Amino acid sequence: MTQPNPEPEDEEIDLEEAAELLDDDPEEALEEEDQPAPELVYRRQFFDAIKRQLNYSLLALSIMAIPIGVLAAYGSYGFLAAFGMLGDLFERESGLDTHIQKIVVLVVGGLIFGCLLRWLGWDRFRTPAHVIVACSEREGRIPLKDGLFTAAADALALGMGAPVGRYGPAIHLGATLGSFIARVFHLGKSSVKILLGCGVAAAISASFNAPIAGVIFAHEVILGHFRLKAFAPITMASVAAVAITRFHHHEYVALKLWEQPRTLNLWDYPIYIGIGLLGAGIAIVYMRGIIQTGWFAQKSRIPLMLQPAVGAGIAGAIAIFVPQILGLGDETIQTFLEQDIDSPRFAIGALLLLGIGKLIASVVCLGFRMPGGSFSPAIFIGSSMGAIMGMLIPFIDYQIAVLVGMGAVVSCVIGAPLATILIVFELTENYYAATAVMVGVVAANGLVTRFFSRSLFHRQIRMWGIDLSRPEEQRIMQAQRVGDVMHETYLAVRPHRTVAELRALVDRGHRSEVFVIEEESSRLIGQLSLSDLAIAEPDTTAEELSEAYEIWLKESDSAWSGFVSLENYTGLAVPVVNNGEDMKLVGMVYTSDFVSIYRDAIKSARSDEGGG
Repeated sequence: MTQPNPEPEDEEIDLEEAAELLDDDPEEALEEEDQPAPELVYRRQFFDAIKRQLNYSLLALSIMAIPIGVLAAYGSYGFLAAFGMLGDLFERESGLDTHIQKIVVLVVGGLIFGCLLRWLGWDRFRTPAHVIVACSEREGRIPLKDGLFTAAADALALGMGAPVGRYGPAIHLGATLGSFIARVFHLGKSSVKILLGCGVAAAISASFNAPIAGVIFAHEVILGHFRLKAFAPITMASVAAVAITRFHHHEYVALKLWEQPRTLNLWDYPIYIGIGLLGAGIAIVYMRGIIQTGWFAQKSRIPLMLQPAVGAGIAGAIAIFVPQILGLGDETIQTFLEQDIDSPRFAIGALLLLGIGKLIASVVCLGFRMPGGSFSPAIFIGSSMGAIMGMLIPFIDYQIAVLVGMGAVVSCVIGAPLATILIVFELTENYYAATAVMVGVVAANGLVTRFFSRSLFHRQIRMWGIDLSRPEEQRIMQAQRVGDVMHETYLAVRPHRTVAELRALVDRGHRSEVFVIEEESSRLIGQLSLSDLAIAEPDTTAEELSEAYEIWLKESDSAWSGFVSLENYTGLAVPVVNNGEDMKLVGMVYTSDFVSIYRDAIKSARSDEGGG
């Protein structure tokens, strides 16, 4: 049975040739054809030219990055102002006892967030992990509602005092704005990813008042590369964002040194490496806690709508004993850094209690689907650990010990050692502090990468079944389906057909395997090669001559899985079936098709690399 040929693709037809076929005059054919108005043609050409410039011009992308940086800065600034006003509102309007108020407000907020999750159809609020996946797997496309609802929910959560962070949602909001603007102008996927990175860099720059760290974070964590076409626009966006922040006199209150640290000695560095390794252990506990709590919440019988309320209630109960764990805790972190160790406000016991309390409260909230980030809690936990070590080891600089502890935990959680070092350097403007943090961060990330993952985000993504380490051409081919590239013209015969009949069919020009299918269901039974057909007896039936097929593919298989399956295949074509149960033959794919697809994927991947 020969399947009908597919409809040919549209081809450009010469007007004079078409007129000759119609026995008509070329000028008359041109007059009869509907032509768009000249002004519409010029307008289309104008916008096409703009689009080409935005996609391929480094200068055009850099200019376009500036408004994205401004918008992301105002988004981050407005986000900070929103949860500040909400916090003041809850404190002013509530007439309940302070401790009871905290628990009631948090639980009510948890119920609101649970209802919001159900209404949105999400299993959790969006995080930087979703931004990384969007950049790597979805051509940089992030729905606008994802960023807006995530930012609004986190602002409400922080206003209620939830022990979560603001930087993750701010990053997601910045990425959403960059992606949205790129898609409004119908830019290509490479440009969409770059402008997404611009939004991320601007969010970090505005949040920490650290433009260099913002640039490095976007490349290091989100894009995963450092290329000129991306570097220039992202730098412009980050600088624009910090300019807006400084124009409004917004300053990150934590991590400010109250006195210049002393000069470091050679024997100080091994101690800071040890603090970094301890920070790595704490980071692993923190990240595993979030993942395991999330797994428990998913497997438990607690409805999704109630899970945020459960986490919020537990956090509120912990806050009865250590109220400083609620909210961002920036002022408490600054107290850790600037307190006098001879008469400290927080002694070792208090620091230990605060660190453990913040860890448990944030783990429970994030694991039970509360909105918020993991960045700020990591700063709090790491700073408390560093402060403890600074008090226990009196011959090292106390402030640097706090910074090393903070940097070690944070860099492991977010997977950004370079950005963390630069944040410390930009905020402290101290070379000695930056070098000490550098050795601690490097040691911590080496340990965490070996025994956990590159970051919390990368571990979550791996749990979602996505391998970020695979090459770009593999990603491209995994996005293509076998059903989209298969040929619907093939030679399939019933089992009773004889070799003589098959030879007549093959003589008409068929040059690949012949497939044998059942009479009624078209179920694939086997296949036979042309070489076997040439030497077989004329009266042999197809069923007698056929062999079991070596491999077969489903329509829904990816082009990459099909390509990999050909490693030991010696045939010319592979049968394609509708599914693994019915095994109904629907097409075939030549092995040479996969070679062409792979070649095109490599070209596309290298084109993206060259263009940023």
